[in-house]
Amino acid sequence: MEKYTRQEVSPVEKENERDENYEAANPQIDSSRTSRNYHLAVPLPTYMEFINARLSTLTLKRKLRSDAIYMNSFVLTSDREFFDSLPPAVEREFFRDCAKFFADKYGAENIISAVVHKDETTPHLHLNIVPIVNGKLCSKDLFDRQKLSQLQTEFYEKVGKKWGLERGKFKSGAKHLKAAEYKAQKIVAEAEERTAQAEAASKPYRDALEQAQKGNYAWTPGGLKKQAIAATAETIKTKKENEDLTRRLDISMQEALHYARKAESAEESAAQGKRAMELLAKLRIENPAAYAQLIRPTPKPKSNNNFKF
Repeated sequence: MEKYTRQEVSPVEKENERDENYEAANPQIDSSRTSRNYHLAVPLPTYMEFINARLSTLTLKRKLRSDAIYMNSFVLTSDREFFDSLPPAVEREFFRDCAKFFADKYGAENIISAVVHKDETTPHLHLNIVPIVNGKLCSKDLFDRQKLSQLQTEFYEKVGKKWGLERGKFKSGAKHLKAAEYKAQKIVAEAEERTAQAEAASKPYRDALEQAQKGNYAWTPGGLKKQAIAATAETIKTKKENEDLTRRLDISMQEALHYARKAESAEESAAQGKRAMELLAKLRIENPAAYAQLIRPTPKPKSNNNFKF
């Protein structure tokens, strides 16, 4: 599950609602297959128009914060083997079951869009929700850690079992890490391929350079020219290719590092939260008075501001 602020909604919409002309940053997208994508819930002209229309029906007591979460997104899928066994009509029925589960649980009126992508490695459903509960916009109330765990269980009981799936986990960051790793590998592969092609094309010059480096200088004008060209080209080419490869790998690895840190931070927070709960439980047993003081601290006496000096 991913959370998006107002400013982050539009870029997500562009990727989810893409057509064949979309310039994909994700290397797993095959634009020749984008026309096969299909909707189970079609959005209004834009996601923000849909969200604003829903918010207009609420009686909000105060202005929304700049970091408020306007949209929660889920990616629902299975493995390649599962989808290979399904005819197109049955695959569509599976994704309809997924979308219906969320519509029943969170309200069909809050489903911004439900679009199935068929132009990547494995078919998957992007389902986007306006997090409205009890008449207010509040993603935290709908999707805290405990409620996400309950959601996984409910989804498995009502949808997963029917389709023979195992209980899954809603993870964030994994897709980005996989894409970043793929891009890094692709950059290295492209560099290796260019190097192989360059070596094949420049073999005569490399032979000439090798002879010159051994002190065997050519005595013909043509031979000397080859040695001079080879020496100059080798220096320029090596420097340029190294700089280009370093720059591209730098960008790719920075991207991978960003999502890796994000994932690690989430794991650390979970571990710290678990440790804190363990310590509280221990304190409650061993020192009930201290536990009570920690949970319900004695209020400090208010100062009397009526005295003037």
